[in-house]
Amino acid sequence: EPKWKVGDRAYALWAGNNCYYVSTIAEVDEKNRKVLVTWDDADNSHRSVSFDQVMRPSDETVAWTRARIDRRASVRDSDDKGRCLFTNEPCEPGQVVFVERPLLVALPALAPKLWELLQKLHEAQPLQLGTITFHFAALVSMLTLEKPDIEVIRDKYVPEPDEEPNEDVTKILSALKEAPADTMKLKVADICPKNFQRLVSAWRYNSFGHHKEDGLVLYNRISMCAHSCDPTCCWSYGDEDAFVLRSRISLCKGGELTISYLQDEDLLKSTAVRQQKLQNWRFTCGCPRCSLKVDVGRGFRCQRCRLGVLYPQVPSGSFEVCKVCGSCPNAEDTKMLLQMEEEYVLRVDNLDKKDIEDVQIVYQAALDIFERHWILYVMDTILWEGQRQKNIMDAMEHQRRRIEFHEHYYLRPTFILAWCHEELGDCMNNQFPSRKWHLCQEFQRAYQMLSILCGTSHQYTASPYNKLWQVQSSAKEEAAAKNGNGEAEGAKAPSPAA
Repeated sequence: EPKWKVGDRAYALWAGNNCYYVSTIAEVDEKNRKVLVTWDDADNSHRSVSFDQVMRPSDETVAWTRARIDRRASVRDSDDKGRCLFTNEPCEPGQVVFVERPLLVALPALAPKLWELLQKLHEAQPLQLGTITFHFAALVSMLTLEKPDIEVIRDKYVPEPDEEPNEDVTKILSALKEAPADTMKLKVADICPKNFQRLVSAWRYNSFGHHKEDGLVLYNRISMCAHSCDPTCCWSYGDEDAFVLRSRISLCKGGELTISYLQDEDLLKSTAVRQQKLQNWRFTCGCPRCSLKVDVGRGFRCQRCRLGVLYPQVPSGSFEVCKVCGSCPNAEDTKMLLQMEEEYVLRVDNLDKKDIEDVQIVYQAALDIFERHWILYVMDTILWEGQRQKNIMDAMEHQRRRIEFHEHYYLRPTFILAWCHEELGDCMNNQFPSRKWHLCQEFQRAYQMLSILCGTSHQYTASPYNKLWQVQSSAKEEAAAKNGNGEAEGAKAPSPAA
């Protein structure tokens, strides 16, 4: 039995629903064999938990040593993308590739007076990057890190390695000269403007936004992962901001480890939109999805038969032949359809998500033109979220369509797709509780996807797992009662991590 101490991380059973959740040990009562926990979601109920209802988190969330990471993955030159990260061992879907601790977590609390100074500068005249976080992180790097770690940051990818200090760097250094001495415990005269600029760019192109506070996180090996719109890896946060990298697909030894620089919802948009967003990193994606000659996320209804779906070829914009009636739009109709698409994209981008009536009008009109198009998915998402409290049946249909489009356009597991299945299962449970097979199907799919994305011991995975267990237990109880065997004996759902 584990020996608990204050500050330990643990999975503890919350008595509200008999499910396990992530927590921190706040007090230990050896006499009564209980601990007082602090839940990660800040809930204050059911905090007293007995020893037999607490277990240690998997070491999948604890950062590995650098030597262990180097045994699992290595940086090598690629044929067309420069230095990239590759696995040294085969990996199965959901397997942890490695867990890396941050090189630095640049949060305002590290240098509050410096953060305040940069905020005032930004308010007076906005910085070119639209945020102070990159400049703050660069300065904090010089304040807190040893020279070897600073060199690690300087070694990261930047589009212009010999970039000269820009106006913002000059302005910040001038302001620091006039600031009180305690603003930053580093002499401004010791700061090389060009080095400052290099660090700003390194943070800009290689860091991650902090998942809880207004700040940035930078990792060493993870920052060597190239982008792909069909990434081989997925990730989640572990203990103390550790980065848990998992294989999303089966990888052979020497396979490239890629992640998506875009949010999951952006992976469901057209190739053109994805590539436009990736210009923030100043490269053009050449991944397998972006190299397809037909973009199947931009479906148009065949104007002749109204049954088939037409997809534009990239980059010509001409359409394939309809697989139902064999027709193909002429040049004039093609121009008209593509023009209408541009207008609808702009219209959808400017929709007020709270004006559900207007969204429904646009959606209904778009259905006459599009089929299996990403802008319909965007509106399905808005209508699902806007109607789930007032019109659950319509909301469920929009959720079903979201799942259908996701699986059509991008079949890999994503958090969006997993939660779509779980949320649809929740709605089905409220509306049709007797359809056990359907409930099990939705919760099972959510569980399997989340197991790949963040592991079986993660709190996200525990949620559909426990719902699946409860539905299966209810089905067994009903079957036992029907067969005259009496009610099945109640039990608590085991943790998927157990």
